[in-house]
Amino acid sequence: MKSVNYLLYPMILISILLLINPLASASPPTPTISYDKNNDTLSVNANNSSLKEILAHIASRSGIEIQMDDKAEHLITTTLDNVPLEKALSQLARQTNYAFVYSDTNSSENNRSSGKPMLIGMYILPKGEFSADMLRPVPLLSATGEAFVREKDRYSTPAQKAEIFNHAQQRWEARLKAMSPERREKLLTDANEKRLQVEQRQAQREQKKQQHSEKRKEREEKRQARLEELKITDPEAYERRMKHREEIRQGHNDNK
Repeated sequence: MKSVNYLLYPMILISILLLINPLASASPPTPTISYDKNNDTLSVNANNSSLKEILAHIASRSGIEIQMDDKAEHLITTTLDNVPLEKALSQLARQTNYAFVYSDTNSSENNRSSGKPMLIGMYILPKGEFSADMLRPVPLLSATGEAFVREKDRYSTPAQKAEIFNHAQQRWEARLKAMSPERREKLLTDANEKRLQVEQRQAQREQKKQQHSEKRKEREEKRQARLEELKITDPEAYERRMKHREEIRQGHNDNK
């Protein structure tokens, strides 16, 4: 009697299903996130994507400080199209307990169009947790790293500040004013030192690049001088050298 391998059939069935739907075993697509800093609106297209990952992207682009308890992490599927930031964050965090933080109502950084306090922060906790004793959220972005980016943008394009209404930069400045003087001074000092270090490294790279370019130019000039000397002293050797160079060049062109 023929022996039957019963384990073979499920494997064949799985293979057939994967052939029918090749995306069945594929990882979820990366969410697309777009923030309009002039209108303070958000667009998100996510399919089984990490809430923490999405919020970290939003924090980096909008200037809002988002602090999240790791236990509140879950996958979400949603589509938002040019939704005001606060409303969009409410929809994204609807399966959690969350609270918004606003700038001082007397601050000059209040929303220019509505006069309302500006949204500058957000706390996110697991559903059902709201006690201060349970509050263990951590910032999704490093304050030092964010300060470096925000201050670098402000330093590099100061003339645009009066011309472009940038909600993200305005939100960052409101957050700075809400900090203690000690923390604000340390963040700005660290950001400035980091910027100077980056500029110094960039200058060093440019200097090395220039040195390499000058050395290549010097070698090329010496090589050309030797060819000119060979052309005078030994015309036949010069012609062979040039013919050989042409063959090499042609070979490179044929291989392209």
